[in-house]
Amino acid sequence: MSYAIFRCEGVKSLSDLSNRGKHNKREKESYKTNPDIRIEDSHKNIELIKCDKKYIEKFYEITKDYRLEFNERMKKERLDRKKSFYQMVNDSKSVVADEILFTSDKIFFDSLSEEELMKWANTVLDFVYEDMGYKKEQIIHATLHMDEKTPHIHLVVVPLVKKFDKRVNKERYSISKKAYIKNSIHLSELQDKYCNRLNKNGFKLERGQKNTGVKNLTPKQLKQVTRIFNKDLDNTKWELNRKYRTLISKMESKTKGILNKKIVFDYDTYLELMNYLKQANEAVNKVAKSEGLYKELEKEIKYYKAFLAVNDEKDNQINYLNNKIEKLEHDNNSFKNFIMQVLQALKEVFRNILLFGKDKEKDLVSEQLKECYDNHLYSESDINDIVKDTSKEVELADYIEEKDYDYF
Repeated sequence: MSYAIFRCEGVKSLSDLSNRGKHNKREKESYKTNPDIRIEDSHKNIELIKCDKKYIEKFYEITKDYRLEFNERMKKERLDRKKSFYQMVNDSKSVVADEILFTSDKIFFDSLSEEELMKWANTVLDFVYEDMGYKKEQIIHATLHMDEKTPHIHLVVVPLVKKFDKRVNKERYSISKKAYIKNSIHLSELQDKYCNRLNKNGFKLERGQKNTGVKNLTPKQLKQVTRIFNKDLDNTKWELNRKYRTLISKMESKTKGILNKKIVFDYDTYLELMNYLKQANEAVNKVAKSEGLYKELEKEIKYYKAFLAVNDEKDNQINYLNNKIEKLEHDNNSFKNFIMQVLQALKEVFRNILLFGKDKEKDLVSEQLKECYDNHLYSESDINDIVKDTSKEVELADYIEEKDYDYF
């Protein structure tokens, strides 16, 4: 059975909004040679909600009252804080608009008559009004594209709200996507409602997988992310290995000996050790990030198995991304094993610093041990072996107990 696909993507700036308008209205000259768009079929595209002007012009029309309110506030602002409405909107952490995509796979659309296709499109609009809470006046444009491999709707809306501002004790306008899609849980609920609405109207569609946590990266972006991260891991591993060899070499040739169980280094060797610890700490953080990355990529693949169903080349893209994930996971595990071997070899060095080092050095090692524990590179037993009978024993024991408590 086909999937009911509905996804949102925030429009971050007015220039981005302008570019989306050119795409949705087929105003770019490059479309004449774009293999994904059959420009000869563009006349079949259906404007569900017309936009007979530029997207930015329509945006200003929708936000007219907001702009007037903002300009009034600016009259009272200090000169160095004054800015235009255009600047304020672009500088804001919020989006300027939200683009919502509705589609399914080619099999679904091939089974629809023209009348059924319009019924599906109108059901989409009912969902936007009744379930998402947008008004028609907030929509810049809604168009049904029929000139690509699979029909789909682009709906661009301004999430304009007027709500009470406690700071000034009155209502003010703002653009807030969260007012309509509060969080990932709410988005999942909306996707349920969308699928249910379609099925109640006679369209037999499945709801996509829940709770994948996807961030809607494109295949091209996924390729770039994995390539950059793999290169970064390789560079870090090489540099860390080099520093480790240098450190061990200095320790073997320049360690002055053991006096009253205290390891005595010359100053150069000591600096090399501190430098290595700093580099190791950065590597530990990269291990955690890389683990999170390939887990996210696995979730992305699950999403694209549904979303790329609209693309005839989906199998090639999915296979490519699967291979990328496998390589990333292999590289990450190899790098993690390397870090763990190094850290096991350094346990005695850490312990001696905690026993005989200066306070600043002990603090550095303590933070390193916490990072290693958080990222599962040292077990509780490893930490206890290192800190036993040192000044950091109580601090690390309390830290581990607090972390363990957080899991419940």
